[in-house]
Amino acid sequence: MMEVYPLVDAPPPRYAVESDDEDEYNPLSPRTGSAQPSEVKVEFKSIYDIPSKKPFVFVSREAGVSWARIVNLGEQQAGIYVNSFPVGSLFCPSWTNAIVVVSEAEIRTRLPLFAMTTYTTAMIERLKPTSVAILDSYPTQTYISSQVIPQDRAPIRYLSAGKRTIPDFALELFAPPNLLQSTTASLMNELFLRSIGENVTRSHTAVVLLPAPKLSSPAPVSFDGKGFSGDFSGIDWARETLEKAHKCLFAILGDTVGQSSLLVRTKSGVSPPVSDLGTIRSSLGEVGEGGMYI
Repeated sequence: MMEVYPLVDAPPPRYAVESDDEDEYNPLSPRTGSAQPSEVKVEFKSIYDIPSKKPFVFVSREAGVSWARIVNLGEQQAGIYVNSFPVGSLFCPSWTNAIVVVSEAEIRTRLPLFAMTTYTTAMIERLKPTSVAILDSYPTQTYISSQVIPQDRAPIRYLSAGKRTIPDFALELFAPPNLLQSTTASLMNELFLRSIGENVTRSHTAVVLLPAPKLSSPAPVSFDGKGFSGDFSGIDWARETLEKAHKCLFAILGDTVGQSSLLVRTKSGVSPPVSDLGTIRSSLGEVGEGGMYI
């Protein structure tokens, strides 16, 4: 007579499951968190005519916010919305022919990965830029280099879509195996793919990366405008560093900028606080007060 083992169909005890297996990513496991929307809709909202076929400056996150503190951007001309939430602010400064977009200037407006390509593609298709200069940052803590670089001596780096270098600024290359994982990466990738076979366009696209002492928070898994609150007011770079990056951006476009492009320093040495998204948008006002509407 065959003996029946009573625990044959019982699950294994907790200690019999290796913890390593639990830490590994399983693409077949059920997804947690909010499901991504079936559609990502990008809208440009403005009472002005939005120009196109011009040089394009795209500044993002904490680097973009700090840069905007010292630059005379003028009045906001348009807002860029993703699923009805404001993500980008578009400017047309009088001292340049370029279009400027300040993107994701608040932590809660950071885009999840699934929305980045739709957002950057919409900007390219609407603005049709002739050349592109991008400003973002890279974390010095995780940057892989053959040499140990003290954090206070971390250089401004650059990455080009072609073989272009940025002369006269002594920038260092953002070298492999380091990666960008932000909206900047999506924009660079989309521009590169569109430039295949068009070497002229590719040679006029580059990103300037400021050294950031802290790691950025990871991209959210969903986007409803209700994520982590706050801004980047506690993150900043020296005025001299930002001015150098400012000149680099427009050198990529083949332009030279003067002091008229910068805000005047106050007696304390700090520019007026016009960088955070709320203050930038204040120039738009509300509907009925000269603000934007659809």
